[in-house]
Amino acid sequence: MIAMIYYFLTLFCCVLSAAEERWVVAGQGMNVAFDSWQSDDAKAAAILVLISGYNGSGKEMLDLRWKEFAEKNALILLAPSFQAEGFENTWGEGYYYPEQGSGGVLEMALNELTRRTGVNSDAVLLFGFSAGAHFAHRFALWKPQRVKAFAAYSAGWWSEPTEAVRRVPALIMCGEADPRYAATFEFFKMGQHLGCPWVWRSYTHTGHELTSSVRNMAEAFLGHFAFRKEPSEMPALCYGDIQTFKSVPLAEKEVIPEEFRIELPSQAVADVWEKETE
Repeated sequence: MIAMIYYFLTLFCCVLSAAEERWVVAGQGMNVAFDSWQSDDAKAAAILVLISGYNGSGKEMLDLRWKEFAEKNALILLAPSFQAEGFENTWGEGYYYPEQGSGGVLEMALNELTRRTGVNSDAVLLFGFSAGAHFAHRFALWKPQRVKAFAAYSAGWWSEPTEAVRRVPALIMCGEADPRYAATFEFFKMGQHLGCPWVWRSYTHTGHELTSSVRNMAEAFLGHFAFRKEPSEMPALCYGDIQTFKSVPLAEKEVIPEEFRIELPSQAVADVWEKETE
């Protein structure tokens, strides 16, 4: 009997400590597979949602580098495998548009992750590349109260930001050799005009690809907000010039023309923001 009790306790603990899981959420007229990962050694403070390129696999998003980042920052990773049929996304339908079902499915998955792990899912971090950037920025526009911060890299077209997203920090990026560059930069400028706390970064000689430089920037930015319940009310300590990608301390911000000046959330973020290795 003691041996049997020990067996069941061992099995139960193994289930609880399993680092990676997959389940399917059915609702909102769709079935979406979700993959999640959590370190065995750390209590999670928040959730990072990773959204892949067009019809990509959530499981493939959970690579070793993201897992190391999550372990360092006490995060649980959650990655959906959204699927579109034909050209529905280009017609203003499909999973690019959270209000049409994909957002509701993500909320169901977040609630399930809270049930399984106890992590707070009221406000999450998001990273999206290409099609993932479509979803990430529109989810923030749709449910800004559920987003701590988001990083969106290289969407083909963007929805216009509104006052609702004015307090949500964002990192907007694109390669300068990517045909999506003009649309991406225009989205950033619209947010800048609204006073959104957004950071811009582009990369020369970079097309539609996810490079190490982009990953470095996303990690620095999202890592800054991982432990914060709300964006800091403290004034920025440094400012960046989006023409030269050089930063200056608060006291010298006037040397940067206002139209090219952005606030950088920390010196650590500024240090990565200034670098370009590719």
